[in-house]
Amino acid sequence: MQFSVFIQKHGDDEVAAMLGVKKRTVSSWRRMERAPTPEQAYNIIEKTQQVVDWQGIYQPYVTYRKRQKSKKQSMLTQHNTQQTTNKH
Repeated sequence: MQFSVFIQKHGDDEVAAMLGVKKRTVSSWRRMERAPTPEQAYNIIEKTQQVVDWQGIYQPYVTYRKRQKSKKQSMLTQHNTQQTTNKH
């Protein structure tokens, strides 16, 4: 299961209590602002009884980051094209 789905299902407060971390930490993971450290990921896997695994933690995060990077590159390319067009 994807970790963000697990958090949405159980809520930030419950997951924070289960993992022994702050609610803000859980919400930043859910919103893909940052990823758990490997030690935190291991704790997540143990505490969720392997309902969430390594792939469920890191694959969605990597996919999200790649999508964000692609959007930024597209916007930069578009901006550069507009600047070049405006110079002529």
